[in-house]
Amino acid sequence: MTNHVSKSEMERFNLSALPQTELNSISEHLTTCQACYQLFVEALRREKGSTGLRFTIEPEVLLRDEHLEYEQLVGLADNTLDATDREIIDAHLSVCATCQERVRSFVTFKDELEPELRVRYGPAARQPQRKKVFWTDWWSGLAWKPAYAAAVVVIGIVLVIGVALFLKHRSDNLEAWQKQPDVKIGAPTQTPTPKSQSARNALPTPVPVPSEQLPRRAPSPALTVRNQEGLKSLENVGVVAALNDERGKVTVDKAGNVSGLDEIPQNTRQEIGEALLAENIKARAKQTELGGGPIVLRGPDNSPTFRLRSPARTVIISDRPSFEWEKLAGANSYRVSVGDLRGHEIVKSEELPADQTRWTSPTSLKRGEIYVWEVEGTIDGKKIVSPGTSAPQMKFKILSESSALELEKLKQVRSHLALGVFYAREGMVAEAEHEFQILVRDNPHSLVLKKLLKEIQSWLDIERK
Repeated sequence: MTNHVSKSEMERFNLSALPQTELNSISEHLTTCQACYQLFVEALRREKGSTGLRFTIEPEVLLRDEHLEYEQLVGLADNTLDATDREIIDAHLSVCATCQERVRSFVTFKDELEPELRVRYGPAARQPQRKKVFWTDWWSGLAWKPAYAAAVVVIGIVLVIGVALFLKHRSDNLEAWQKQPDVKIGAPTQTPTPKSQSARNALPTPVPVPSEQLPRRAPSPALTVRNQEGLKSLENVGVVAALNDERGKVTVDKAGNVSGLDEIPQNTRQEIGEALLAENIKARAKQTELGGGPIVLRGPDNSPTFRLRSPARTVIISDRPSFEWEKLAGANSYRVSVGDLRGHEIVKSEELPADQTRWTSPTSLKRGEIYVWEVEGTIDGKKIVSPGTSAPQMKFKILSESSALELEKLKQVRSHLALGVFYAREGMVAEAEHEFQILVRDNPHSLVLKKLLKEIQSWLDIERK
């Protein structure tokens, strides 16, 4: 690498937002170039700030990212954890709202499901057996009650007479049947009178079976499987996307609610949910304003013979941007001009030597504003301006103060998903592409992430034209 590293490239280098080949090239260049190394130190100092390193060994902080597993939820609900595990889990639950909600949902689901798992299919209690009554005891009881004894004797006599009459009637019918003449062939036959329907339907009363002899049916296999699946899918009820992020698992339900990123602002969580549900990321900010258009800061009408490199129709973080352009063959000097959209010149460089193709603004520009810039090259007194009058303006925007503060907070959360959505919203397309490339690498089977990355890359193709 022969050229020096621009300030814009150095900022992207610190964020690892450049292709791997450029990252390797710049790293090698920093070992031999003192000026670029100093630029790297300054960019790193601006990014990290002067705040000292602080850390804590409190268990609540150290365990904040150790989310509960399914086995730990079961042990917590059944109160089977040992003292050490329970102490660790209690420390994590004190700072993790996500796991608190998971424990609450798990216990509620267990309480609702437990009665169904306790289904029984036989009598709950054993029926007491009746005490056997012996005839001697019964008859001795009647001996002490003469009236009962007389009634029993009368009933016995009646039964004997009834049985005798029944047998006599049966013998008469049999004798009459035997005396009937023989039936000849061809003679009409009489169909015997069928018994009454009630007689045919009369069935013996079944004998009760003792409860201990009844077979006990096991719970339905389908019910058991359904209950087990319900326990296993407790965490996935209503979940439409579950992604691996640097800080842990991030899920989105059907309503667009995001879990696992409780520390980021609500508007960013809402944008993440909308993007994953719609499989379409919000269009980058000021896309039309960063496009082409006539420029007031123009030199003579010459076709450009060299190209401006960066910043190119994008949003940058630093309010003191570095401008970089390609070398113009035969140029004796360069001059950089920066203006606003109203055509007012904001800052202009001194005459730069022919071997210099990068210049950093000595003054800070106003945040949240869009600027245009051009480079004037001189060849033997002839002025050549890039971009030319037939080319679109080269614009850039400086990140607003509020967005810069939000970005600092998001970097502390360490979420590629949150940073990717933020960069896309603010128009920092190259940075958004870098974050989603990491997400696709960590979630190789996620079709929605691949679709969002492809959409962002289409913005880059437009930006580079």
